[in-house]
This record gives sequence, structure tokens and C-alpha cells, in this order.
Amino acid sequence: MLEIGIRAHDLGKMDAAALAKLSTSLGFDGIQLVFLKALTSAVDFSYLDEIKKAFSGLKIMMLGAYFNPVHPDQKKVVAGVSYFKEHLKIANQLNADFVGSETGSLMGDTWGYVPENHEEATLESVIDIFRDLTACAEKYDSFVAIEGAYKHVAYAPEIVKRILDRIASPNLKVTIDLYNFLHIGNYEQRMEIFNQCFIYLKDDIVIYHLKDFVVDSDALKQVGLGKGLMDFPAIIRRIKRETPNAYLVFEGVTGEDIKTSFDYIHQLIREE
Repeated sequence: MLEIGIRAHDLGKMDAAALAKLSTSLGFDGIQLVFLKALTSAVDFSYLDEIKKAFSGLKIMMLGAYFNPVHPDQKKVVAGVSYFKEHLKIANQLNADFVGSETGSLMGDTWGYVPENHEEATLESVIDIFRDLTACAEKYDSFVAIEGAYKHVAYAPEIVKRILDRIASPNLKVTIDLYNFLHIGNYEQRMEIFNQCFIYLKDDIVIYHLKDFVVDSDALKQVGLGKGLMDFPAIIRRIKRETPNAYLVFEGVTGEDIKTSFDYIHQLIREE
């Protein structure tokens, strides 16, 4: 059966033991963990015993070490690469399956769309960065999970595929966030875009970020799972058929939507 996780800081910020207990009590099999956003105490990368103990009964599906690889401030890029590599180094100690990031935006801290994000030169910069990170992953026997988004450099599934093909490493995998590929001009083609994810990336997909949305004032607005336009019965059915070992991770699902979303997706998994 597919396993369900949640982005940990969508539950709140707390100590590791409390976070693990809450996640488990809600029925989740695992979490996507961003240390700085989810934990109240700073993590000492040289001493991980407490975190290992806290999460011994809960899978860390991904360590989120998200940074902007094409940030115009080069110092932030260098710092982000270094921090990501620290996560790759400790991933196996924490039994964390993947370390993840998106492909960034030239806009900088706001990660928004600018036309230059979709230019070849920007893509080359991203490939160089992730080639370096993937080499580090190979060294530590860990795995990078790269995530595309329309506003960013890898703006479509075929662009993510180009990155994978150029780097050509078994240690580089893919997170699919269908919602992130959408905008007001293409959301009606969402299932076609989802199909492209399998055409180009099926063999490398390890995580799906589950999000739902409605259209509000000519913009896409995220809502609880099952409350929007996403066809989750079809989505879950396709995931089970094509990539049955991938993780389903709720991202941006908060508050009262957590329980209703979990119940909805869990039931679909059992039915389909």
C-alpha cells in the first residue's frame, strides 16, 4: 500500500519527539522534514542521536534542504549548496530516503517567475549545481530529489527530464508536484501534464506532493485535498499502477484540512 507523509512544519514547530508523536497519531507513515522550520531546537549535524531516537518509528521520507540554485546573490548559492551537502552526508544516519530542493528562480528570495528562468543559460547553471550535488550524493550513498515548478527553471516535466539525462546518475531522483506545474493559463490541462510526468519521468519518481486547488480571482488557490479541482481518484489510481513504491506527501495542507485530507486519500488508496 502507498505510504502517506506530511511536510512536518505544516503541523507546527515543536521538538522532535513531539513532532514524531503527533505525526504518528494522525496516521502518517512519514514526514518531509525541514529542520529550521519544523524543530524548535537547532540541529547539531555531528550529534544526531536524539533525532534518530525521536523518529525511530516514523520514516523521514525527505530531508528538505531547499535553496535557490540560481539566486542572484552568489553567496546564498554557495551557502545553500554547502547546507544541502551537509544533509546528504547525514541522510543515511537518519534513515532519510531523499534530500530535496527545487530548481530556483533568478528573482531571488521570492522565487517568482521571470522570463529568464526559462532560458537555456539558466538551465545550464542548474545542471552544473545539481551535477555537483549528485556527485556528493554518490559519495555518501544518498539520494537527491529534484522538483520542478512552472515559475522556476525546470518549468515542465520534459525540462526535469533534460536535467536527469545530462547528469545521468542513479542518485538523482524526482519529486512530482503537479500543482506547481500549473498556472492560470494551463490548469485545465492538468491531467495532460500529469501524464507527461509519467512519459518523461516514470522510472525516477520517488515522491508526489499532493495539493488541491480552486480558481479564485484569476489565480490558483490551494485548498484541502478533495475540496478542489484535482481528480484524486484518477491520480491515485495512476500512481498505484505506475509508481507503487513512491511516497505521497501532503504539502501546504494545514489545520482542520489535515484530518479530512488524510481520511480522503487513505480511503482512495484502499479503494483503488
